[in-house]
Amino acid sequence: MIETYVRVCFCLLLGPGLSAAAEHVTGSVDDNLTLPCSYSVSHGTTTMCWGRGSCPSSKCNNVIIWTDGSRVTWRKSDRYQLLGNISQGDVSLTITGVTKEDEGTYCCRVETPGLGNDLKNDINVKLQEVPQRTTSAPTTRTNDLTFVPGVDDPVSIPSTFSPDTVPFIDNEKQQSTDVQESPRDSNGLNFIIAGVVIVIILLVSLLVIVYVYKHKMKNKDKSRNSAVITLEGLGETQRPAEQNIYILE
Repeated sequence: MIETYVRVCFCLLLGPGLSAAAEHVTGSVDDNLTLPCSYSVSHGTTTMCWGRGSCPSSKCNNVIIWTDGSRVTWRKSDRYQLLGNISQGDVSLTITGVTKEDEGTYCCRVETPGLGNDLKNDINVKLQEVPQRTTSAPTTRTNDLTFVPGVDDPVSIPSTFSPDTVPFIDNEKQQSTDVQESPRDSNGLNFIIAGVVIVIILLVSLLVIVYVYKHKMKNKDKSRNSAVITLEGLGETQRPAEQNIYILE
C-alpha cells in the first residue's frame, strides 16, 4: 500500500500523471480483459506504447501496440485493442479472446518530453481457468406413443428428443420393397409381349407359306402350257406325212 502511494506521488511530481491503475488484474480464459491506463492531456497528447514484461528505462520491451497520441500506428495482433478515447488520454488495453499465454506482466509507457519524465506503469495479469460445465442427461419418457410418417406401427419416442432419436427411414429401401411387392404387373407385361411376338411369327409364317404355294402353282401352270404346245407341234408335223402317203397310193 505504501509502495503504491509513493509511486503515484512520484508520477504526479514528474509531470502529467497516470491515473491510478490496479497493480493486478484478474480475468478468465476466453474472456475479454481490459488493462486500465490513462494520462492527463492538459499539456497535450503524446505517444505511448504497451509491451510485455516490466517497463524498461526507455520504450517498451516486446511491444504489442503503439499510438501517436490520437490513433494506433502499429499493433502486433488484432487481439490488442485501444477502445477508449485516445485523444483524451484513455489508452487502456483490451485483450480479446484471452488465453493462458496472455498471463504475465504488461507495461504501459507514456512518453513525456524531458529526461526520465516518461510515465510508466506495470500491470500483472492473472488468469483463471473456466470450470467445465457439466450437464445432466435429460430424463426421457417412453410411455408416449407417436406415429412416424411412413411407419405402420406406432413408435415410442421420448417427450424430449433430438432428431437423432427419431427412427431413420430409408426411402430407397422402401421404394425397392414396393417394387418387389408387385411381381404380377411385370409377369402380365411379359405375357403380353410374348403373345404379340407369337402372333407376329405366325403371320410371317403364313405369308411365307402362301407365297411358296403360289410360286409352285405358277410353275405347274407353266409346265402344263409348255407340254400342250409341244403336243400340238408334234401333231402338226405328223399330218403332212400322212397326206403324202395317201398321194403315193
